[in-house]
Amino acid sequence: MDKNRKILISILVLMVLSSVLAIIDISLTMQGTKRVSQPLSAPDTGPGVGVVRVYGTISSIAKAGGPLDSDSGSDGVIRRLSELEADGRIRAIVLRINSPGGTVGASQEIYEKLMRIRKKNIVLVASMAELAASGGYYIASACNHICANQGTITGSIGVIASAPNIKGLFDQLGIRMNVIKSGKYKDMLSAYKDISPEERDLIQKLIDSAYHKFVKDVSLGRNMAISDIEPYADGRVMNGELAVACKLVDEIGTYEDALTRARLLAKLPEDAPVYDEVKGPFERFMGLMGGVLVGESRLESRIAGTVPLIEYRYQP
Repeated sequence: MDKNRKILISILVLMVLSSVLAIIDISLTMQGTKRVSQPLSAPDTGPGVGVVRVYGTISSIAKAGGPLDSDSGSDGVIRRLSELEADGRIRAIVLRINSPGGTVGASQEIYEKLMRIRKKNIVLVASMAELAASGGYYIASACNHICANQGTITGSIGVIASAPNIKGLFDQLGIRMNVIKSGKYKDMLSAYKDISPEERDLIQKLIDSAYHKFVKDVSLGRNMAISDIEPYADGRVMNGELAVACKLVDEIGTYEDALTRARLLAKLPEDAPVYDEVKGPFERFMGLMGGVLVGESRLESRIAGTVPLIEYRYQP
């Protein structure tokens, strides 16, 4: 009984901590805290390569300009892509990815933005760091060329939805939930109840729909037949070397190699400038804290469980 109480208390503490930090963030935002955009480079520099970084879980969750706001969310990535797209100096973009994936909608928005830029003949090169799996691979597939390290973990083409079931713990503790709802499926992934066969069927249909779009979009981005992708689209992960053999990645290469490839494909000189994002130590720290809040928010949504969180996400 003591162990069960400790588990329940830990869950409640996480939920309270998330709420307190959100209140602090809102308070500071109301006091006028704003993000400051950094210029790409000096206006007198020539044609070159822009860099966009996608680090951490891909999600559109943002903090409305507060001090814990991070531009690593999908809205920030798209905003950065738009800046580079509008800058006449940018001939190529390197998309640096270190992500296990994320929510379906956010991944799709980044993918669609990249495909629109690609149609404007701006060269796109993906550079995979330690991890570019599931939604991370999805957005990489929109690029003209993909570089990965030999040890990069990638693939994980698939969709997942999960939610905790702590009904047994609630029963042991004598906790009962009072639920008033408008329809029988409104709480179909709530943590305090078992999922019914009908509910499971509804969620499976959502998963299948998102999965088919995932495979179709990878096929379009990679210019590969769906039948050539499907054998590897079962959720498996692979390293960069295997991904090259499966034609999901074009070459083994580092971030520097990706920059070289981008210059080459865009027909730029070897010393063409690189327009990278500029972030100071404070902003990087706050971006990390913003990622923590996103993680807590996701945990809270899983505990509440009333809405299925469907993700293109590597789940080790």
